[in-house]
Amino acid sequence: MRVAVVGGGSSGRAIERALVERGATVELLSRSTGFDVLRDDATERLRHAEVIVEATGRFAMSEKAATDFFTRSTRALSAAARASGARHILLSIVNCDLPVVQGYGYFAGKTAQERVARSESDDLAVVRSTQWFEFPGQNLERMKLGPFCLVPRMTIKPVALDAVAGVIADVAVGRRTGRFFEIAGPEVTTLWDMTKELPGKGVVPVPLPIPGRTGRAFRDGTLVPGKDAEVIGPSFSEWLSAGSRMM
Repeated sequence: MRVAVVGGGSSGRAIERALVERGATVELLSRSTGFDVLRDDATERLRHAEVIVEATGRFAMSEKAATDFFTRSTRALSAAARASGARHILLSIVNCDLPVVQGYGYFAGKTAQERVARSESDDLAVVRSTQWFEFPGQNLERMKLGPFCLVPRMTIKPVALDAVAGVIADVAVGRRTGRFFEIAGPEVTTLWDMTKELPGKGVVPVPLPIPGRTGRAFRDGTLVPGKDAEVIGPSFSEWLSAGSRMM
């Protein structure tokens, strides 16, 4: 099975590892490897792929910037999948399409991305996950202000990225069948509580209540999936105890 994983960072590497463990031939494509999904010819570059996993990402709070990036990425990879007859697997976020969270630009971009993928990909599987255990560490870097770090008030049901990558790999190699998957971890918690558990933070966390209805949705558990979501992986405390690296 020849699988192209498009997207660098922690998610791309985790998916690559999971696919290799399942015997797939994997090519990881990202700007760090010399491939820019927005500029290069994806159809030509991916012509031999049997499966294309889209795990592209660009942190953007602006709806315009996020929507532009995600829809252009998906149009390019959908076209490549159609041309080669490949299956297209899109990594997305649980509940990103709820109207109440469209005020957050990143979620609006992911919602638009899913819409384009469903419209333009002939053979599509969408794998949605909740926030990953790496999220608190990433937030420490993104929201650092001198010796402080702003921590948005969020109630979530986070999941181990390696567990999500395993589901994506299973879909890619045919161990799982279907077109839509929702994945979550075993516990409901808050980003604040997760941040407090991180070792060696190096900054002082400061809680940040986001205003408006989007902020209320983040706080009141709107991002927590329903009962139909598949629960996988360890708890956050177990993951930390196992020595997982903060990304």
